[in-house]
Amino acid sequence: MPASLRCVFYDPDIVDPGSRLNDMALEACARADVQVFALANDEDSVEVGGERHDVATEDGSVAFVMRALGLQREQCIGVGAALAGAPVGTVWVGPLELEIRGPFVRVAEEEEDLLYQAVISELAQRR
Repeated sequence: MPASLRCVFYDPDIVDPGSRLNDMALEACARADVQVFALANDEDSVEVGGERHDVATEDGSVAFVMRALGLQREQCIGVGAALAGAPVGTVWVGPLELEIRGPFVRVAEEEEDLLYQAVISELAQRR
């Protein structure tokens, strides 16, 4: 049985802020007590628990947040090609991201609403 989903990291550049489906994905995360971070893994600082922290390691912002929250790789997903190198259990990419493939990569059916496809699929699979 897969580990429960505890955290979603997504590249803010791939999300349409006006998309109702993405809003629904974020609402589903809130109901399931899944934390969500809009990070591309190259940030110099992140906000965790309401406090701003400088990311002083080479590991990147995603690894920093995971350590701060005590999360394991299997409890986290990344959404967007920018997170392909992040230390998460699964990375979701769009079907046009042909150069990003591997055992921990899931390819969405459509390029649009990638966040929604990833969140809803992962929550349903990990019930």
